[in-house]
Amino acid sequence: MAGTKISVPLIHGLKIGEAVCKDAVLREASAGDVLEAQEAAEKLMMVPNAEGGFEPMLVVSPSRVGVEVLRRQIVSIGDVSGPLDLKLMHRLDPEDLNLLLAKSEQLDGAAVAQTQEGATQRGRGDSDRPASDQADVGDRDTNGME
Repeated sequence: MAGTKISVPLIHGLKIGEAVCKDAVLREASAGDVLEAQEAAEKLMMVPNAEGGFEPMLVVSPSRVGVEVLRRQIVSIGDVSGPLDLKLMHRLDPEDLNLLLAKSEQLDGAAVAQTQEGATQRGRGDSDRPASDQADVGDRDTNGME
């Protein structure tokens, strides 16, 4: 499923100049997308400490991380190539934003399910014995010889 892209028809579209772009394309999020989104969602804040003073701390907004990942997943909206600028994201109708978020979650959910399925298939079969300190290990016979 790596590299999967899906088309998402927007309900209201994104007005750019005189054109209203209603055709969006999303792709799966990569690990790089998530890491960049987390970094973009950090904000330096002064927070109270135990001594009654304040100290600087990086605070991450979970909702901002979600929007930052989504904007990186957008391949295009109309003729505008992604990642979509945050200013353009602000111009989306809330219904279109929710639609894009829902479709990106479906896309990422399918990728996670495929990864889990692959990991299960690569795991132990039903005939494999569980390892324990009381059980025989590997192909050893009852005398401990392989």
